Amino acid sequence: MGGPGSGQWYRWKGTRTTLEEVKRLDVRWLHRKGYLDGWPRLVTWHRREQPNGSVSVALVDGRLVVEYRSRRRGAEAWEDVRQVISLDWTPCHYGSERPWFQCPGCQRRVAVLCGYDTLFLCRHCYRLPYTSQYETRLDRLYRKMRKLQDRIGDQYARKPKGMHWRTWERLRDEALDAEMTRDLAMEATFERLMRRS
Repeated sequence: MGGPGSGQWYRWKGTRTTLEEVKRLDVRWLHRKGYLDGWPRLVTWHRREQPNGSVSVALVDGRLVVEYRSRRRGAEAWEDVRQVISLDWTPCHYGSERPWFQCPGCQRRVAVLCGYDTLFLCRHCYRLPYTSQYETRLDRLYRKMRKLQDRIGDQYARKPKGMHWRTWERLRDEALDAEMTRDLAMEATFERLMRRS
């Protein structure tokens, strides 16, 4: 009834690692920060204010050289990894160029590579889903309500300073509709659970 192996395994939270849970190299961020100038730089990831990993990146002969230490899942020994990633540059409309990674696994042009296993590959090669793909209808409604409440504030009675009245009224109506839909969905879920027991 919807468990792993029933054809709906993707709906169960925690069964697969999601894209948001892995280390990512974003070529747009590297380019914006000036890391593609040829000098070796250190890219560091953090989780809850604590360093969670780092890689050394340098542009050599038009390709990005990434060096780091890695450990395969289940293995205890660390190994040094040196990965060379090709870059593809496309012209922008108003001049300059935009860099892209060429995925070492599938040769697809991508902006982000994921460090899920030993190598950095695209999310398609690792088959990494987005966290939102695990969300139920209630989860999506809660997320929508949070986004609307962030824009208009928690109080529906006062308009934020600087916001047009028409915009505030539209957002307030959307938030009230989302709340009502969420309440109906929660009621339907509760009724469904009561019928099962």
